[in-house]
Amino acid sequence: MIRTDRIIAATFVVLVSTAIVGMSTGDTGASFTGTTTNPSQILQTSTVAAPASESAASAIAGRVDLSWPATTTPANGHTVTYLVLRNGVQVGTTAALTYSDTPPADGTYTYTVETKIAQGAGFFTSVASPAQSPKSDRTAPTMSATCNAGSCAGWFNGSVSFVVSGNDGAGVGMGTATTNVDAAGAVTSAAPRTVTVNGESATHSVVYSGADAVGNAAGNTSQTVKIDLTAPTAATSVTAAKGGSAGQITVSWIAGTDALSGVSGYTIHGSGVVASCPATTPANYPNTTTVGAVTSATISGLVSASKYCFYLTTTDNAGNVSATSAAAGPQPAK
Repeated sequence: MIRTDRIIAATFVVLVSTAIVGMSTGDTGASFTGTTTNPSQILQTSTVAAPASESAASAIAGRVDLSWPATTTPANGHTVTYLVLRNGVQVGTTAALTYSDTPPADGTYTYTVETKIAQGAGFFTSVASPAQSPKSDRTAPTMSATCNAGSCAGWFNGSVSFVVSGNDGAGVGMGTATTNVDAAGAVTSAAPRTVTVNGESATHSVVYSGADAVGNAAGNTSQTVKIDLTAPTAATSVTAAKGGSAGQITVSWIAGTDALSGVSGYTIHGSGVVASCPATTPANYPNTTTVGAVTSATISGLVSASKYCFYLTTTDNAGNVSATSAAAGPQPAK
């Protein structure tokens, strides 16, 4: 036989629990979790406000720092805590107004904060605060360098503007760049960073590195910068002779020299039809042919039996150009 008093007590528990849910969800818009078996418990409804705003920043590699203003504490001295949610899933609880979270991997995450207020045997929680979507970044940037806005390979014939920049991909963005020119000492500034490399040398060294906005640091990279400020010598013993086919003249010479970057080639400057060789100026020798580091070349397309003159300039691998050679000719074309 079932006792009547137990049935009544059980029924009361069900009715009171149902009343709690109905009062909180129907009257306040806040959620309430809790049950009671105490008939004398006084239930109160409460409107619980979420933090009015939220800020998020990535200040340390991989970590997201959150902060928000305090929610006004309801009357009766209720205890206020805050629930921190990442992508809709609770990751922390705190009574403070700040929270630091380290997500499991790099990426963009959405954070919200809810207010939690203790109420009797349960609690009220607010709706979510406005969302923030900061990045978690623990990947170092990729650093690169340019010389005079181009490649640093090869030779230069003047001061070099050396620019260090970085690409942080999907991260938080670049922070700083560091350079150390010819072991004179490392200097750091905001990226991109520009330094000037001066002076003739085949072995200028620039060691560079960088870090993104949260301190993820790229390792050192060393770049050699080669500068040649000295022009090569001119070709000597320039001669001109009839070529092997009609309308051709073959020009020969003894090579010019360059002590640092080396000779890259020559420009053969040819006159028009002349009776005698004029002064060796570009205006008098308007027809040019560029060849490599050779000591002879055949000029074609000339008028057979007409006379021409030629001189050479030497170019080194840095782009420095020699003085003019002596002229050869006048030489009739074949």
